[in-house]
Amino acid sequence: MAKLLNIATIVLAAITALLGFINLNTVNEARTNLGNAQTELASTKKSLDETNTKLGESQKSAAEWTTKIEATEGQVTILKAESESKDSKIQELQSQISTKEMEIELEKSKANTAVEVAEELKKRFEEPNPEQENDSQARLAEQETINGQLKQELLTAQSRLKTLEESLALKNKDQKVKSLSGRILAVNEAWNFVVLNVGDKNGLASNAELLVKRGNTRIGRVRITSVEPASSIADIIPGSLVGGLSIQPGDYVVSDYVTN
Repeated sequence: MAKLLNIATIVLAAITALLGFINLNTVNEARTNLGNAQTELASTKKSLDETNTKLGESQKSAAEWTTKIEATEGQVTILKAESESKDSKIQELQSQISTKEMEIELEKSKANTAVEVAEELKKRFEEPNPEQENDSQARLAEQETINGQLKQELLTAQSRLKTLEESLALKNKDQKVKSLSGRILAVNEAWNFVVLNVGDKNGLASNAELLVKRGNTRIGRVRITSVEPASSIADIIPGSLVGGLSIQPGDYVVSDYVTN
């Protein structure tokens, strides 16, 4: 009987030890699973934070682009208004040029008429007329007087024609200058000069002064020193820069007339 009790005690102890081992493995496995879950949770939280950061940056970038688009639309509106103003002034100048051209044609017609009259009178007095031989000296003097008057009228007409042609040439050049608009290609801060994409064919001449603008903001003034057909070089006029600003490539230049 005692032997059976001992055996039962040993079996019970073995079962208890086995159950304890099984429980220990279960606890260790639970701890491992808990650690893995905490690691995954931390990784997920980190990914969530990164996503929130990128979302904030995207929202900030979208706001910046919205601001840039609004500023660009404002500049487009300003440039459109300036373009309409230039078109109106160009039409006015073209009308004036047409009037001058009509005046030139009229003066040419008068000059041609004067020449024709002179030639007709010359032929008339050169034709022999026996009945008027006694008055030849008087008629010759009269012819010379008339020729002198016609020559004077012709010189006057030619002078007026030349004046009108010069005026038309100035109008054409003035039209180009008044409607001028160009860009700054390069800036040399060391030597205080800029390179422009407009030149002689745009009506520019040495010593002409232009305004430099960025959008609707005046930056400063430049003075033309060298002119090529499609480009020019200009010095930045000392003291003309608005406080704190500097001329940059891409800024545009206009004549002082256009902006007034």
